[in-house]
Amino acid sequence: MTLEQLESVLTRIYGDSVRPRPLHLLAALAAVRSGTPLSDAARTVGTTATHLDELVRAADPVVHLLGERLSDHEKTSEKVRATIGQLIIGSLAEQVFEDTYRRTVGSTELQLRDDRSGGGDTDYLVFNGEGRQVFRLNIKFHGSQFRRAQELVGLPPEDCFALATYKIYSALQKQEREHLPYIFVILGVPNLTGAVVGGALPTDVVEFATRARTSTRLQQKRRVENAIVQAIIARPGEFGLAQRVDGFLDQIRNAPWRVLSARRADQLLREKLFDRAYALRVPRFAMNYRGAELDMHFSIANDLHPLDDMLRILRDDGLHGLSVYLERGTF
Repeated sequence: MTLEQLESVLTRIYGDSVRPRPLHLLAALAAVRSGTPLSDAARTVGTTATHLDELVRAADPVVHLLGERLSDHEKTSEKVRATIGQLIIGSLAEQVFEDTYRRTVGSTELQLRDDRSGGGDTDYLVFNGEGRQVFRLNIKFHGSQFRRAQELVGLPPEDCFALATYKIYSALQKQEREHLPYIFVILGVPNLTGAVVGGALPTDVVEFATRARTSTRLQQKRRVENAIVQAIIARPGEFGLAQRVDGFLDQIRNAPWRVLSARRADQLLREKLFDRAYALRVPRFAMNYRGAELDMHFSIANDLHPLDDMLRILRDDGLHGLSVYLERGTF
């Protein structure tokens, strides 16, 4: 990646906003090359003249800022594509969910608030008119089918949704601790995966994201990928992705949305533990499938309920009416 290519990518991603360190030094580098004294340019970006001089004298400024390119660069690039692709799917799904929620429930006193910035296990918090939190929402997306679902858990692949057992436990513990219902919102679009969406990303963007992930010098690496996703969602045309993003958005908008409360997930887990959590029947599962999660598998048609039904109950019967369904494990 040349310095010009890096500048082009950074401009599309960050525009005039602050760039992560040490990429903020590029502005000072450009100033020095335009004739600005080294000390003055260094002062404008909050660094020392010595530090900036190292960048000015570097044979390859990109390598100086981000480090050398790894030997397994291609493999890492594939992972980066899939990761950013999945983040784009998640962002689009959250956008559609917000539209659906406000269209159906927006006339009530309940307010939907974004809780994604904390990086925890909650996407949204719902508050009543008095500003009190009333329940949590966690959006789960699945695009890949479990091909051996019929054989291993007795469900057709197209009717199977997997959820890690520890997430069910964590959600229920949080619900009990806070006395607030915890709800999983599930969306499935067959074959819409992170790898598929990531395959549409521009090469230079993936190159920068890959170098950023493997860099030993770049700070706030996670924020780099988030910034890329935010820029693509906000300005897809600048990345040549306007039609592609619209297509992904239409698929998500037209897909069936369903819900599963932590209470119902826990009930089903206890009732069908060995039938639906097949990993418990596999000898040395953790040893043979390192990194694999112990999943509970749910029937989309029979175990989950349409999101629209839950939102209509919330709108028509209020929070108390919905809470009865949630505590009973109906949803």
